[in-house]
Amino acid sequence: KATVSVLNWIHLFPSRSIMLRGALVFACAFSVSAEYSVNRKKIADMFWGIGAISGGGATSRLLVDYPEPQRSQILDYLFLPNYGVSLQTLKVEIGGDSQSTDGTETSHMHTKDDLDVTRGYEWWLMKEAKKRNPNIRIYGLPWAFPGWVGNDPVTGKPSGSPFTYPDQTSLYIKNWVDGAMKTHNVTVDYLGVWNERGSSAAYAVSLKKTLADAGYDHIKLVAKDGFGTEICGLMAKDKDYREAVDIIGLHYPSDYLDYEQCRSFGKPFWASEEMSSYNDNNGAACWARIVNSHYVLSGMTSSIMWNLVASYYHGTKWYATSMFTATQPWSGHYDQFQMMWATAHTTQFTEVGWHYLARGHGSGELANGGYYVTFADPASNDFSIVIAKISHGHAPCVRPKFPDEAVAPEVATFRLAAGMEDVKTLAVWRSNYENEAEYLFQHEEDIKLVNGTFSIAIGLGDHITVSTVRTATRGNPGKIPASNASFPLPYTADFEGKPVGQEAPWFADQIGAFEIAEDAADAGNRVTRQMVPQLPIGWADPGSNGPITLIGMKEWQDVSVEVDIRLPHDQPRAAGCVATRIDQMWVNGVALCVNATGGWNVSYGGPPQSGTGGTQEMIATGTAAALGKTWGRVKLTTVNGTAQGWLNGVPLFEKAIRNIDNGFVGMGANSWFHVEYDNFAVQQVGARWGAAAPAVCAPPTVGRKVRTRPCAPNGLISNDTAFAITSNYQLKHEASGLCVEAGSGKKKEVVFFAECEWTNPRQQWINKYSQVRQMTEVFKVNGTNIVLHGHADGSVRGIHNEKTPGSWGAWTYFPNTNTVRNQYDTDVDLGYPMCLSAC
Repeated sequence: KATVSVLNWIHLFPSRSIMLRGALVFACAFSVSAEYSVNRKKIADMFWGIGAISGGGATSRLLVDYPEPQRSQILDYLFLPNYGVSLQTLKVEIGGDSQSTDGTETSHMHTKDDLDVTRGYEWWLMKEAKKRNPNIRIYGLPWAFPGWVGNDPVTGKPSGSPFTYPDQTSLYIKNWVDGAMKTHNVTVDYLGVWNERGSSAAYAVSLKKTLADAGYDHIKLVAKDGFGTEICGLMAKDKDYREAVDIIGLHYPSDYLDYEQCRSFGKPFWASEEMSSYNDNNGAACWARIVNSHYVLSGMTSSIMWNLVASYYHGTKWYATSMFTATQPWSGHYDQFQMMWATAHTTQFTEVGWHYLARGHGSGELANGGYYVTFADPASNDFSIVIAKISHGHAPCVRPKFPDEAVAPEVATFRLAAGMEDVKTLAVWRSNYENEAEYLFQHEEDIKLVNGTFSIAIGLGDHITVSTVRTATRGNPGKIPASNASFPLPYTADFEGKPVGQEAPWFADQIGAFEIAEDAADAGNRVTRQMVPQLPIGWADPGSNGPITLIGMKEWQDVSVEVDIRLPHDQPRAAGCVATRIDQMWVNGVALCVNATGGWNVSYGGPPQSGTGGTQEMIATGTAAALGKTWGRVKLTTVNGTAQGWLNGVPLFEKAIRNIDNGFVGMGANSWFHVEYDNFAVQQVGARWGAAAPAVCAPPTVGRKVRTRPCAPNGLISNDTAFAITSNYQLKHEASGLCVEAGSGKKKEVVFFAECEWTNPRQQWINKYSQVRQMTEVFKVNGTNIVLHGHADGSVRGIHNEKTPGSWGAWTYFPNTNTVRNQYDTDVDLGYPMCLSAC
């Protein structure tokens, strides 16, 4: 046991205000716990590094469109050693022409006779990573495959599986490796099979042989990049399968399962995808815990985060579950660095090829809860101890379920074993993810060893690195541009001067792949063309509607969008479309489509793909002058409850529509046709782009009841509806600084504004903090069954969750407008979206 003086406490917490309020009081909250041995002679498993994923899908889409110098600053933060994230493995999606979470990533082979290894932005990203860190490992994984990969090589009949013709799929992947290695000079180190879908022994064997025959026998195969341990049982029964697989990689693995069979093969054992947690302090706390616990409890030697950088629109899935957020290429703003600094606690103090010290000799569980691991460099005397102590309320990740775990502060003593006497001082870096005041990756004073031991106070939420390494830095690019979350209008794009094979600036493909291409009929002109010719072999829902690429904000309603459309002359069923107010897969919103004969229709949601059996709710249909082989300019305007359409300047319709939809604008097609687009434009229309606040609304004061009102349209920000959700689950009104509190006693149903108290449970509205930005979730008072409940009459109560007409008990959060809303996608039953308000 250790004896720690008050002076040592002050030394260990030099910058923490709590020390100034009395070191003795603070010290009493910590018990003096066990002594932990650190013995570098007890070398155990090799450390394979910390990674992150670009893709799965289109998660880095907006990054490539960022202006300089901000784009380079972001890349430095991600990849530069000893600066920020300092990533050790970059895992990228091998684009498969299909929706794979936040969009589509284009394939290098749309058909079996097509090969272009310059399409998309992952090549660029891999090169930028290698430029900053030549030692970074590159890992490729397909989420989806172009449909032809599963076609019979003779008849062309589709099978819908990449494993039906394994040699064909192996050649497809080998061609991607060729592109990386030969065209872009990027060494590929690892390949996966198929993200979170099937695995196949025959395909694994085929791929391994194909790679070896091409001279790529250095590439290690990871399987199965999916959930559960089924892969280990299959490998145990199949020698060829077992020999083909080099690394066992599981997704979102629980530390409370039996992995003995997986470890029995003597192969590296990884969490090859992890996290999906929002990048605030809670996400950072989850990440800090599992990076350590995965080794201590499960023997996993690498953790790879999904995803690298949140460079995709809010309104697509899993917003901002990443190292940090970069969603504003128009402003250059980027933020939310908690995950980055949590990662730096490991990556800036280790290298791939270091080794863990064995459990009980440098790694293990802390006596009062939490985990510590020690990494040692076998080629020098350097070592790093990383400690994470996260209370249960902040430790859970999105998945899997995390069992109850008692955690308390402690003072831990670490004793270095014989042979490590030369170490006299150690560098100390600390973060805390549970205190109200931000404390991220702070360099504290060195800790001095006495007789080979040192003691350190470990508080709830602490993440600490103690190391001989002294090259770590808290990188600082300088002033970051201010946030401007509102997409700038008007916006136009003629696609000239943009590289062929890339998406148009700020567009985000969701179904299909829309690439800039040369205009075959007009030399020197560039257009955007939908390139996918058949239904891909998807990972997730490939979409039941036709191809769509979107742009803008999920909050838009009153806009006018127009574009020139040219239909393929050899595909008479083809139609081109424009749309407003659409959600990610254009299930909701308003779409206007026109075919070559001049037939048109306007509907709620986009057109169903051929053969899906889908239906549309039509608003109007008709016939105009035929387009034939020429360009036609299609225009759609929606303002409040009215929609209008034009073709080549000729009015098509003016119809009343429901006013409850909100969302992006887009251009699309009715199925897998090579429709072309040019001269795109979108602008504001109507009178609802003015002030968003009610005419009379005084700032809230303590005791005022919380209300709800119709949300402001078009992404306008109003002071009365602007709230922040803190990492302690408070709803903090931004203009007043007051918090939403649930009543008690006779006023238990009252929900009112109060002075914010970080530890007040009646201000802690517990919700699923990562999902709440992509769906509606219940907000429940900590430790109770009291739910935040809204009603169309404007009232808000704290009650048991009961559904009555005109009421709701679930909310979502829109970060662009800082609004707490009662619907994420259009809910016809709820009507016009309602927002939490001070008015």
